Amino acid sequence: MVTRCLWVGWLVVTLAGCATSPAMRAAERGDWSELRARIAQAERTGKLTNAEAADLARVVAKREIASAPARGAPPKSAVTRVLEVRACARELDGVLSSRMDVRDDAGAEAALARLDSGELGAGSVRSFASDANDAWRAVGTRGLNRKKDATARMAAMADGSPLVRRAAMRASADADDDAATDAEIEQLAGAARVDPEGIVRSEAVRALAVIGGERAVAKLRDLWTNGDDGVREEVAIAWSAPRVYAKGGAGPLGLLVAAEHGPAAIEGAAAAARQKGIDPALHASAVALLSRAAVSGSRRDRLHALAIASLGESDILAALRATARGDDREMEIAANARLLASPPDRAAATKALEARAGEDLGLLSAHARTALAAAGDVRIQAWIERDLTAPDVSMRLSAVSALAALGRSVRGAPVLADADPSVRTRAACAIIIGSRISSNR
Repeated sequence: MVTRCLWVGWLVVTLAGCATSPAMRAAERGDWSELRARIAQAERTGKLTNAEAADLARVVAKREIASAPARGAPPKSAVTRVLEVRACARELDGVLSSRMDVRDDAGAEAALARLDSGELGAGSVRSFASDANDAWRAVGTRGLNRKKDATARMAAMADGSPLVRRAAMRASADADDDAATDAEIEQLAGAARVDPEGIVRSEAVRALAVIGGERAVAKLRDLWTNGDDGVREEVAIAWSAPRVYAKGGAGPLGLLVAAEHGPAAIEGAAAAARQKGIDPALHASAVALLSRAAVSGSRRDRLHALAIASLGESDILAALRATARGDDREMEIAANARLLASPPDRAAATKALEARAGEDLGLLSAHARTALAAAGDVRIQAWIERDLTAPDVSMRLSAVSALAALGRSVRGAPVLADADPSVRTRAACAIIIGSRISSNR
């Protein structure tokens, strides 16, 4: 606790040193009422820019990571705050690096975020692989990606903590192509069959897909026959992975798209349709399956197929156009959102979505506004801004993301002073990502 208090004190001093504006100082103190007033004043006078909003967002995010209690109520809120900034971890690497100095679960999540962002190397964490704390042992396990780490990886796959087991699967997928032994492939397949945690089973299949080769393909065949629904979806995707498809995956993939239906078949068909080098006949079968699912499948399957099918196929476009003219508003909005990316359909899809965006359909209207914002339709900005004060948390956050997509993230700045710390943190990350996108344009 002393270490954590010292670290929080260091961060507060650091933030205070660079918080030069009244709004920045209010954010650093956590004075949300004052911050709200300062943002409103700056907006009225036009003195707040996108860049300044991004700077303010970074201060808010850093403060939330620093101030959230690691224990107590709400449970593990410090871990939650770190998880909420995973998407913008690169821009917050400094504070996440410092958060690692606190050897609690949130510090471990900060380390994992830095590993995934590429700011932290595997060699920097391997020493934690034997740590007594489950979360930190998982961090160290992620670093076991060398050929000589195979024995340690396999031991971690049998660890009592699902965090460590999942990290072991990820490390196996990250390892050198020739690093997997028969014993490791066998252990991955066993985990995919019987591990009590669904996410661990899924990660095990993903590792087998990366490893590929005839040994892995044989295990994937068995998992397709005997695995649960989640595992079968992962196996369906794995069949088109280059190192699986070339070593025996083509046959099972062909049977899948010819005779199966449901979520696993849709995932497999979509993966096949996207993959280069797939046999033309198999590609055509995959597109046909997706088209059928989009038009005549169950409601769940229709939404699934509409969301992931490639737009480069005439049959898929026809299915989307038919759905866009249907009576189901959710599917209509989903279809038109996809059609925004099709030049011949963009005008009609925009008109249809603008009609729904202006209606009072709750989250459905918010989805329409978000799709239009992603396509750069600035005409719906006023509607989006109304959602910044919506009672529904999802709508407030959707509005911030939509404004960031429009290049108007500054207009979402009021949500940085939201009463809910989770909303503040996620809004801050959305604004930071908006700044990243703008700088890359």
